[in-house]
Amino acid sequence: MDREWSGRTDGGTRMQRWLISLLRWVDVRVVYFFMTFAIPFYMVFNRKGYCSMRDFFVRRGDRGWRVVWHVFRNHHTFGKVVVDRFAVYAGRTFRFESDGRDEIDARFLQPGGFLMLSSHTGNYELAGCTFTSTEKRVHALTFAGETEAIMENRVRTLGSHCTDLIPVKNDMSHIFMMNAAIDEGDVVSIPADRLLGSSKSLPCRFMGYDVSLPAGPFVFAAQKDVPVFAVFVMKEKATTYRVIVRRVDDEESHAETRIRSRAEMLAGRFASILDDIVERYPYQWFNYFDFWKQ
Repeated sequence: MDREWSGRTDGGTRMQRWLISLLRWVDVRVVYFFMTFAIPFYMVFNRKGYCSMRDFFVRRGDRGWRVVWHVFRNHHTFGKVVVDRFAVYAGRTFRFESDGRDEIDARFLQPGGFLMLSSHTGNYELAGCTFTSTEKRVHALTFAGETEAIMENRVRTLGSHCTDLIPVKNDMSHIFMMNAAIDEGDVVSIPADRLLGSSKSLPCRFMGYDVSLPAGPFVFAAQKDVPVFAVFVMKEKATTYRVIVRRVDDEESHAETRIRSRAEMLAGRFASILDDIVERYPYQWFNYFDFWKQ
């Protein structure tokens, strides 16, 4: 799906650095306010993103002008999430509430590696500011085509919280880095809701529809047979996020000896968890391409 979605944050390096400098002195809510006036223009000129979210809300049962309003709120929420990310680069802090993260915190203190599966909902990058441990490092798979400003600040900010970045490259070197991290007893974080140029997928049910999730994260989890957690960082208020953690694997998936069957179980379970999150936070679904087409 990389032909339809570039994965690159809008704005050039100069503008992004200017925003980071601004947020060192200006409250995020001030930026939210002025950003509101730009959203209608973004909806008009970013036709592909508008259509993808229109279809999303139609599939949820909305019709007419309500769909336009919901798409506006979705775009506005996404803008806030992006601003918050730059605010973190500028040294701002946010408050994090917890929902189910006790088990994953305990897992950081136990021997052996495990997986954290993410999705393009909420503000997952902020998870790197909350899951810190002196016992394990987190190795996060990330898109390698971001701007220089974002990559520099990601490395600096996440590195200070024991998180290393694994850029996805055509030479597949990221696969070896992921294997090495798990074998060393560390944590690997993988996005599990987008097909990034690969045709390998697993069928699932999501929002009552047949969809395909990327096979890679779930096959990797099945091969390694390690604990798997779904992690979401969802915006609640201007400066508050809720960290939601759900266990994906279970005794049945570990008992399955066939890699493919085990991967399908994990993918189905992840899709079900993601469905619950999207139902709870519909304005924080940020897949701006035809998700169902894949």
